[in-house]
Amino acid sequence: MTPKTTIIFLLFAVFMSVPAFAQDDAMLSSIFKYNDVVNGDIAADKLYSHRITLNSESAKVRFWGRMNKYSENVTCYFELKEGVISLKKIIILADITDRQSYTDLLYDANGNPSLVFYTNNLKNPGASNDRYVYSGKKLIYFSTTKNTDLGAVTDSYDETNFETKQINDALTMLEKAENYKKAFEALVKVQLAPQ
Repeated sequence: MTPKTTIIFLLFAVFMSVPAFAQDDAMLSSIFKYNDVVNGDIAADKLYSHRITLNSESAKVRFWGRMNKYSENVTCYFELKEGVISLKKIIILADITDRQSYTDLLYDANGNPSLVFYTNNLKNPGASNDRYVYSGKKLIYFSTTKNTDLGAVTDSYDETNFETKQINDALTMLEKAENYKKAFEALVKVQLAPQ
């Protein structure tokens, strides 16, 4: 499977299992619908994209302490209208020793992270899939889904029952999304600089 085919498959597989009760809330529903539109635009090749590979030859050199293999494929999807670039989504596939993580970062019309999906091991069907939903830069919803022998089990949380770990993880994911956006903006700045 090509990287693009893998990404498109993951986009639809991951986001088709949105918790039913989330659709009752107007804000969550609009974010999930916007994500579906962006995923459709990616699948239909309507967006521009830049792909960056970090540590492309990591098997030759030991990186990050004891890890002997670490690389990331970062794909940034954006729109270009009337000379204005609008970042829509960044997808990160990271190979880390014997596992592969997947991070999907959706940006709203103002460029703020609005939805982050993360799984730390695509190769493990029992790995948890975490969703963080933000309004502005505030966490408003979190869910984690884990596949079991009896099917998928989802635990959902909102502002009334967040746990400290979820808030801390959400802040880490928000910072990660903002840092990847800064990297994208730096790349675009270099690309658009006069030659």
